[in-house]
Amino acid sequence: MGGKPYDVRGGLVERRQLLRMGATGGAWWATLATAGGCSSQRDAERNATRGSTSTRQPVPEPTAMVRTNWSKDPWARGSYSYLPVGATPELRRALGTPIGDRLFFAGEATDLGDPGTVHGARASGMRVATQVAAATGTDETLLIIGAGMAGLTAAFELSAGRFAGRRYRVRLVEARDRLGGRLDSVRPAGLDTYAERGASWVHGIETNELDTLVHEARIDTVPFDYHQATLGLEGRRLPTDYLDEPADAVEQAAAWARRQGADQALADAVEASGFAEKVDQEALEHYLTTEVTDEYGASAARLSARWALEEGNEGTDLLVVGGYSNLARHLANQIPKVDVRLSTPVAEVAYDPDGVTVITQTDETLSADRVIVTVPLGVLQAGDISFSPALSEDHQTAIDDLGMGLLDKVILYFDTPFWQEAAPMWTRVAPGHPFREWFNTSPGLADTQLTALTGGDVALAWAEKTDHQVQAAALAALATFVAAGW
Repeated sequence: MGGKPYDVRGGLVERRQLLRMGATGGAWWATLATAGGCSSQRDAERNATRGSTSTRQPVPEPTAMVRTNWSKDPWARGSYSYLPVGATPELRRALGTPIGDRLFFAGEATDLGDPGTVHGARASGMRVATQVAAATGTDETLLIIGAGMAGLTAAFELSAGRFAGRRYRVRLVEARDRLGGRLDSVRPAGLDTYAERGASWVHGIETNELDTLVHEARIDTVPFDYHQATLGLEGRRLPTDYLDEPADAVEQAAAWARRQGADQALADAVEASGFAEKVDQEALEHYLTTEVTDEYGASAARLSARWALEEGNEGTDLLVVGGYSNLARHLANQIPKVDVRLSTPVAEVAYDPDGVTVITQTDETLSADRVIVTVPLGVLQAGDISFSPALSEDHQTAIDDLGMGLLDKVILYFDTPFWQEAAPMWTRVAPGHPFREWFNTSPGLADTQLTALTGGDVALAWAEKTDHQVQAAALAALATFVAAGW
């Protein structure tokens, strides 16, 4: 884990090492996105520290704040993968293909079924365990780089005698000082409940068994209803069908793009197809921000129109309230005789027909018969681990051409609820402003908690802000809801 927690105005915040990612935007709606919002929106935000324009009390000072900054995390360098313009799902398959039966890859970016998810990472761990078992003898040592969901799943599968009764000697090396990778649960000082800095939901429980595993680990969850209430620019609640037309237009534009020759950005397809010509442009911008960028971690100007929206999850979701990181510890406790090395970042992987040699950043040498690399795509893209010989052209192309998205959270704790709104999800139409999408993540918790999501280029820009700036902007955003009588 990069950096130690420290208190800021009663909040728990984590500082991480810096990696800047490139930023571009869709020109056709950039004017809306940078317009700064209407005067009523700005007035409500200016009043955040001295009371809202309504007769209700202003937003109280939070008792704690947990802030994520995944672009600055040296062991992730982003949140999860996506398909940018020109990329196809076949890149995921290529990245997951073994090299010489010595070097194997797993992780959510290699999963074709559910990339970007915990259960996709788990599925990749099961897949790579099968690949390794098909290539191995009866008495081998396996080295797994990364103790997130993919790495822990592979270690469990390979050490549990699931393949013709064979059990392998498994060694796990992890750069962080904890298990779990992008499962990252913390408890702010003095509070009883978790804040999930990484994954928060178990998605699509009808199509995978992750919920069963979570419950076996005795991790509490609650059903989550994505019913949302939307606040308009003038501070009025918008009708529940406000986003229906832009949603239809984007879906039709994506279908149109799949019939064209070359791939293009989703934003370009929306404009070129003409399906959004008669759609309210503020509603369209809001949909693309809260339902696309915050979902995929990348803006419509980056996403492949042909493929990106084909990846996603459907079905019932559960909100994890009992500490998602406990799932990593549960898995580790079930792996017999596994050697786990924390705080051991890897610098180089060398492989040949006789085996593999891994060199850590402290120049320690580890040897094994085969190695499974499960580090996030962002780490591979940054070149933090070198390979000798160099990776195949297909593997390097996959690494270069897939996208690493960004989704950051601001989690605020309060003594008591200060709102009346029953919807679990709140959004506000506020072009040019951050923290437009909020979730009431208090159900099932002993503490009062609100979580804001910010994705893509906006999240990247706010990664450079101070903790005081982030907290002030988050409270200002909440003040607009309070001013509207939320």
